[in-house]
Amino acid sequence: MLRVKIIVILSLFATIAFAKNDSTAVFQGYSGGMMLHAGYLFGKNPSAVLPSGESISPQGMTTGIGGSLRINLWKYLRVGCEGYVSTMKCGATDMKNVLQSGSYVRTGSGGLIADACWRMEKVWPYIGAAVGAGAMRTLSVVEGTEEDWQPEQFAMLTKQGFGYVDPYVGIDWCMTKRVHLTLRMDWMLAFANNQLLLPTGPRFFFGFMFCH
Repeated sequence: MLRVKIIVILSLFATIAFAKNDSTAVFQGYSGGMMLHAGYLFGKNPSAVLPSGESISPQGMTTGIGGSLRINLWKYLRVGCEGYVSTMKCGATDMKNVLQSGSYVRTGSGGLIADACWRMEKVWPYIGAAVGAGAMRTLSVVEGTEEDWQPEQFAMLTKQGFGYVDPYVGIDWCMTKRVHLTLRMDWMLAFANNQLLLPTGPRFFFGFMFCH
């Protein structure tokens, strides 16, 4: 996956370097920026079971930050890459009465994106999808506290990789020719060979894109 990203980025710069700055050229500019996001993570982890027999499958609010880089090709197509980090703390889950302070589910993901964008005068609606890979780290502290240096009585730490497909829709509002306010909604669909917790659910993004 890292080699693929390097090849794509080098291709983007090559395209920019040799593109003609006119309306008939393949290259029609580029954009990049940062976005904050919040969403809801659905989960199922049948492997994590308490001594009481209860399954630890946290679901709840997740927040994070990330960014993307795109180039505009022809009239409608945009391609590029993106990466995000999302964190769900125990206080935002439906298991906050079971998990202790310090528990979390953290997801890092990145991949390639492509979308169709209608570049109107002030608004740019778009629809597309991302494909990529990521890793999820889960710390479940059932007995213990993060306020001391003592060994915890019952805690589980897992890390797993996954692939994903992420369809999304959004809209850019052109504040100026160079700065766009962007709003986006997606639904990450993750898959893996094991049966551990996977990041699946809706997210809402808000951020700024700097365009050229």
